[in-house]
Amino acid sequence: MCKSQQYTNIDAGGGIVENEYGEILMIFRRDKWDFPKGKVEPGETFECAALREVEEETGVQQLTITEALPDTQHTYTLDGSGILKTTHWYRMRAPKQELVPQTEEDIAQALWIHKEFVGALLTANSFPTLVSLWKAYLQLNH
Repeated sequence: MCKSQQYTNIDAGGGIVENEYGEILMIFRRDKWDFPKGKVEPGETFECAALREVEEETGVQQLTITEALPDTQHTYTLDGSGILKTTHWYRMRAPKQELVPQTEEDIAQALWIHKEFVGALLTANSFPTLVSLWKAYLQLNH
């Protein structure tokens, strides 16, 4: 008899942040390019979690959400248990400013990357769900 994998569901919030120069906020974490995101705390809305996590992971200030983006899902194993993480993404804006990567979360860099280079970075060294998210972001931009 086959035993099905049981997953614990976790919600997260994150953002694709654009500044006034058309640059996108990206992080380099655990040798992969990523967008800032993190777990939703008890009693917190997805939007508030996304804003808090982006600020915590990059130090960015004056963030505003402009619209919702498609959710992504991925699975991983933590301490022998299957996790299904749903990330609720938002398009955000913030003025260009100095960034401070949250090193205690293994974020080596937080950078403003010109929009034309983001797709190549994601395709070369990121997660397939983020490539799809970026394509959706670009379609909403037109």
